[in-house]
Amino acid sequence: MLRLQRSCCHRSSLFRPIARGYFTRSSPAPPPPKPVLTEHVYGRTRIYTSSLGKTKATAKTCIASPVTSPPSLTWEWLHPQDTAHGATGPHENRRRTPHPGASLISGVKQNLRELFLPVGYPDALHDCYKKFHLWLGLETYVGSAIGVLCSQAMLASLGLGTVEATGGAVAIQWVLKDGIGEFGKLFFIKRYASSFDSHPKTWKFVSELLSSFGSFLQLCTCVASPKLFLPLAAVGNMFELPNGNIGDIVAKDDAQMSTAHLLGMLSGVGLICISHSPAFLFGCFAVLSPINIWSTTKMIDAAKFEILNQAKLTLLSREFIETGHVVDYDQLRNKEVGFGEWIKPGQGNNHIKIKMGPSAEEAYRSADEIRGVIGVLKNENYLLNYHKNTMYIMFHDDAEVNDVMKSMLHALKFHDHLAKRNITKEDQWDNYLVTLEETLEWSKSHFQPFLDSLDAHKWQRENVYWNDGGMRLTWEGRGTS
Repeated sequence: MLRLQRSCCHRSSLFRPIARGYFTRSSPAPPPPKPVLTEHVYGRTRIYTSSLGKTKATAKTCIASPVTSPPSLTWEWLHPQDTAHGATGPHENRRRTPHPGASLISGVKQNLRELFLPVGYPDALHDCYKKFHLWLGLETYVGSAIGVLCSQAMLASLGLGTVEATGGAVAIQWVLKDGIGEFGKLFFIKRYASSFDSHPKTWKFVSELLSSFGSFLQLCTCVASPKLFLPLAAVGNMFELPNGNIGDIVAKDDAQMSTAHLLGMLSGVGLICISHSPAFLFGCFAVLSPINIWSTTKMIDAAKFEILNQAKLTLLSREFIETGHVVDYDQLRNKEVGFGEWIKPGQGNNHIKIKMGPSAEEAYRSADEIRGVIGVLKNENYLLNYHKNTMYIMFHDDAEVNDVMKSMLHALKFHDHLAKRNITKEDQWDNYLVTLEETLEWSKSHFQPFLDSLDAHKWQRENVYWNDGGMRLTWEGRGTS
């Protein structure tokens, strides 16, 4: 045993004997890595730290870093049990190796959360969101089941499959029961539309009662004479039509759509009265389908919404930087494609890709990059970084719509100065940060004139719509000089 102890001590200087069979380290354990950034996404928290050692799974190192020996950028998910035990601050987090099964379950839960729940659930939503959608799910499920039963009953009452149901008679009666129901809906809206907005809960309850009564009438078609099919089905369909529209669609718009729907059904009946052969039906489809797509395109193109999405905000910010003012909706359209949701290639002098709301893992390559940017933007509600012709904009947990607009203005001005001075952070890190600070001061002094120009050109700036993945950041040092 003594010989074994000596051998062990000789092989490693990290251990020294303190008693027979026991060893301890000769130097204290290194302190845990210091967090540099905290990221929140879909109810989960990820801690970014710096580490001299690069782990296989989570470490990322900037290949051409602004420092000589940059620490790696590593991250770790903060598990729910950490918060329950009081480890809410980033300094209290400790690295651990979770069980593979727990990691798999956590990943599945996150994917389901992203698939079925909106960004910000539950904190950013009303308290009744969960209860309301649970009841809505049950209502939709039961209503769909009842609809199947009613359809089966009405088709059986017409003798589907018998000699009497040949040709277009079944289709005509089926369409007519919808058309008569639309007429009834028009009278219903005309009489009660004024109270839809003032009593939404009452009308929601009444609509469910009417829907149940309409379903009962449709079920009666399976026991009544086939001659009574049309009146029973039409009245039943009329009572079902208001269901789901109260409080969701403006009543007068709904009346217009009901009229258009009715005219379309009558036209369809007229066509199948001419012929119900497959060749004739496919020929009508070949003519009507392109008209439908064309009218949809024209309808979308005719709609004018002076709301801000990422494309419009980018173009307007660029216009303000170059001219000192923005333009109105019509003047901006020649720089857009895809119904105003994409920037036309070669327009707006925008030669960079702007990515809003990415993860810090994607935007940064080292912990020193994060520290340097936070040193300049610590009191703002956003962070910037430029890498491989992409400007990354990340948002603080407290960011609001004005912060989104200011970040876009700052990002474009920052890129302009980098390109003009030919500055790259890999070779001129200090100049990179100086430029970031200079353009921040410019953005602060020009942001209010930018907002005033948006208001003067009637842009709605209450919201900015962009592909928000829900990722938000927090960092230390806010509020300090």
